[in-house]
Amino acid sequence: MARKRTVDHSRRALLKNGAAVVGGAVVGGSSADARGQGAPSVQTGTMTGRPFKALVRSGTGLEVQDLRLRAIHPRMVVLRTQAVAPCYTIVRGALSTTPARRASIPNHCGFGVVEAVGSEVRRVIVGDRVIVAGTSQCGACYQCVHGRPDMCQFTLGGDDFGPIADRRDGTAVYAEAGIGGISEVMAVYEEYCVPVFTDVPAAQLTLLGDQLTSGFSAGQSLLHFEPGSDVAVFGAGPVGLGVVQAGRVTGAAQVIVVEPIKYRRDFALKMGATTVLDPTPEGANIVERIRELCKGPNDRRWAGGTSWVKSPASALARGADYVVEAAGALSFPTPKVEAQPDPTNVTTVRYAWDSARMGGHVMLMGMTFQDVPLPGPSLALLGRTIHPGQQGGLHIMRDLPRFVKLIERGKLDAKSMITKTYTLAQARQAIQDTADRTIITGVIELG
Repeated sequence: MARKRTVDHSRRALLKNGAAVVGGAVVGGSSADARGQGAPSVQTGTMTGRPFKALVRSGTGLEVQDLRLRAIHPRMVVLRTQAVAPCYTIVRGALSTTPARRASIPNHCGFGVVEAVGSEVRRVIVGDRVIVAGTSQCGACYQCVHGRPDMCQFTLGGDDFGPIADRRDGTAVYAEAGIGGISEVMAVYEEYCVPVFTDVPAAQLTLLGDQLTSGFSAGQSLLHFEPGSDVAVFGAGPVGLGVVQAGRVTGAAQVIVVEPIKYRRDFALKMGATTVLDPTPEGANIVERIRELCKGPNDRRWAGGTSWVKSPASALARGADYVVEAAGALSFPTPKVEAQPDPTNVTTVRYAWDSARMGGHVMLMGMTFQDVPLPGPSLALLGRTIHPGQQGGLHIMRDLPRFVKLIERGKLDAKSMITKTYTLAQARQAIQDTADRTIITGVIELG
């Protein structure tokens, strides 16, 4: 049974015109949530059973279907979705020919306006504009209280989120990662919600739920790019371009981008890259190219220089201060652009490791589904630090409001990252275009 909290009367007054406090009873026969007893979303029960449309992955199909909302948990929020950007990481599941284990709404982020809240919700109120992030921040679990909410256990604690809706035939429908997003309605736990107080368009703000914000927070929130530093980025998709923008905003001296797709290399230059390299013709030489670009103005070690000798030992002193791997494994077999030279991403991860100087930092953001061998002596002696790429170390409650300010002031460019917009009826095509890599970021607008 969920632990109940007292709701103050001033907040109760704020909610009474649109969504009253949630009670403990189930209205309309909706089943209880896996984490606690279900409850009607509003006092009248109008949210429970509410009809809405969503993209649903069921069996081998992927299509927009009519659904009805189930009763929500007291800690859940109901949002009217305004915009959502499909992430490349959902391609493998959404477009798979293997039958799905259960019916679900794809994606793991979005942006919307709060329509109803559960009785224990404190973070948002009805009418708030809210970014639904791919990573939660509860503020109470071990990771959160130790300064790593990017590893919050509400995201990475093995939770089995219950269904949020039913199809016409009674089949339960789940939200991917407890969020979904490609839907007219999101029903999510408040730990994933960040209210933002701005008039920035929804299409731009939804990019702060995952792709753009993951890359940008890598440089801003965890690696802390230093002014005048050398940054190398493998991959110029929406995540990698977020890293590029972090390098530009923090004043990095160089932002070197490695990307096989020409239009993405060109776009990276517009976003702030200083050099772009094509890994296909470079092959293994890509490491030495980056080392040469980062060798510094002199080789006088007594004057703070870096050895230019290309011997195996001296070469390790050259390299980027920060390297971010944001390429990832190939999830869709036949993209409609230039081929990825390393579909497994294993070799790319090794190149990223080797491209960092002694004492440098390496962040691994792209998914790699195989083991990556790294040299034992280098791991033991060279002082390179490997960082996990879980949303780039994002602290959603701290960072997202800051990133909104940067968009408002023209420092962070979200608008240019949107290559194409879609309607909900075109949602499947949005995922297909993402898989084909013919766009940087596609945004589904729902009003």
